[in-house]
Amino acid sequence: MTALALKGPYWVTCRQHRWALWTALALAGTAVAVLITSRLWSDSATEALRATGCTYGSLERSCFQPARDYADSQWLARHLVEYAALGMLVLPVLLGAFVAGPVLARELETGTYRLAWTQSVSPARWLAAKIAVPAALVLTVVPLLSLVFYWSWSTGPSHTFPTHWHEPTMFVSFGIVPTAHALLGLGLGTAVGVLVRRTVIAMGVTVLFTGAAVALLSRLRDGLWPLRTLTGSGLSLDGEVWRLDSGMLTSSGERLLWEDCQVARPENVRQCMTDRGGVVEFADIHPASHYWPLQLVETGILLALAALAAYVAFRVLRARHP
Repeated sequence: MTALALKGPYWVTCRQHRWALWTALALAGTAVAVLITSRLWSDSATEALRATGCTYGSLERSCFQPARDYADSQWLARHLVEYAALGMLVLPVLLGAFVAGPVLARELETGTYRLAWTQSVSPARWLAAKIAVPAALVLTVVPLLSLVFYWSWSTGPSHTFPTHWHEPTMFVSFGIVPTAHALLGLGLGTAVGVLVRRTVIAMGVTVLFTGAAVALLSRLRDGLWPLRTLTGSGLSLDGEVWRLDSGMLTSSGERLLWEDCQVARPENVRQCMTDRGGVVEFADIHPASHYWPLQLVETGILLALAALAAYVAFRVLRARHP
């Protein structure tokens, strides 16, 4: 980090937290290696099965062991992708806690910020330098991780044992949402660090708020773009379709949900729906074409919240240290 052409408070921030920055880069490199390994492992297993002349669903006795070896390899590759997705999910929480605690609250708690402020560095410039360094790391590393994740997910083990774009861990692991989530964690960490000014408490509060924000957006995600409603007989939807509600419509348009009859009469769900007046099936869905609209809307919300949190931090700092 010291090799970079940084000056003033930016250089000081890199110097103070160089081990944390190097650790973050090492973890990112490890994640990239895991994702590449997952993809290559999946490809190797596919080629090994193809070389035997068998298929995964083959019923020939000679194909049982090759098919089993293939399935084991694909499951392992899929687990690697899932672990990487979990890492992407908790990234904004960890980033926010780091910024709130070690980067900001610790200096405000111990008073070491005064040294910088006596060297012609204004409070606003000091805070800008503190958050600019992790922000640059986010804008550089997270998009790269998202691209590698998508490459590994879209062409790797997901074809045999699928994970779908609309699953909570998958949706926040590729596209533009991961970067926006990380910036939200950065913004919340900045606001909490300046407001609380106690290292451990600031970290705990940031974890709570950032985790709650991530969970809330995951809960509300399906409503960020208008649903498409399908009607017909024998609706068959593949895994690329995000199904929200489904059931049957009565002649008056009333909705009957499948789960109601699955509880009341699990032995004959369709007959139960028909007895209640159901005449045609319906399904509320987000097709795969809604992926980017959902990503863009959620990203806009996240960036607005991150900007608001950063604004609050600068206003509070100015009010306390005019």
